[in-house]
Amino acid sequence: LSFLVCLTLLSKKYFSQCQTFKPPFSHHCRICNRCVSRMDHHCPWMNNCIGAGNLKHFILFLIYTWLTCGYAMLLLGWNYFFCATENCTFGTVVIQLARVMTFLSVGAFLFISSMLMNVFYGLMTGIGTIDRLKKKALDTMLESDEGPIPLKDVFGIAGYHTWLLPIDPVFEDYDRVMGYSTPQRLLREQMMMNSNNVTANASAPIPVGGDVVDQHMPNDVTKDLLSP
Repeated sequence: LSFLVCLTLLSKKYFSQCQTFKPPFSHHCRICNRCVSRMDHHCPWMNNCIGAGNLKHFILFLIYTWLTCGYAMLLLGWNYFFCATENCTFGTVVIQLARVMTFLSVGAFLFISSMLMNVFYGLMTGIGTIDRLKKKALDTMLESDEGPIPLKDVFGIAGYHTWLLPIDPVFEDYDRVMGYSTPQRLLREQMMMNSNNVTANASAPIPVGGDVVDQHMPNDVTKDLLSP
């Protein structure tokens, strides 16, 4: 029985396709053929998977497109539908183009609005699109205990002025956001900690007899203190 329990726990912590560690809320994408940390879905418009590393770029992509569609509808409404002057004479081609552009703008505006609501719902509930569909299929949505995703885990801690800029976010704790840490990153952080400890120990004072000698003191003063 204990062997079966351990096997079940291991199956939840490892990807069966990649045979590697499975971070929380991560999934394997069959299109990208890779494992994605905190995967939400595969976006054909961005030709990439949406996860912890590029969720900010996906949100900005939706916001930019949403604003562009709204701006297009505003221009069409102002210059075509609400134009009541004598100069508002349009040819057959322009009229057909205006109708097509209006149809595309309204359709894209509604579609992107639904995508934005879906993303914001995922941020507030902490449940991605794939996990939400699985929970709905198993009727376990009410049993979910995930918390909201902090905005700093999406937009970073570089400042509010960088939230709307298409730049990579700087996370406060990269390993916590991603749910894993690579051996190279752990080794690099260990070397940095060791170098900091060496620097701190080198600057610490050395007790000599009843006196304390600071290593940054001049050599002649140190010699006088160390001499019998």
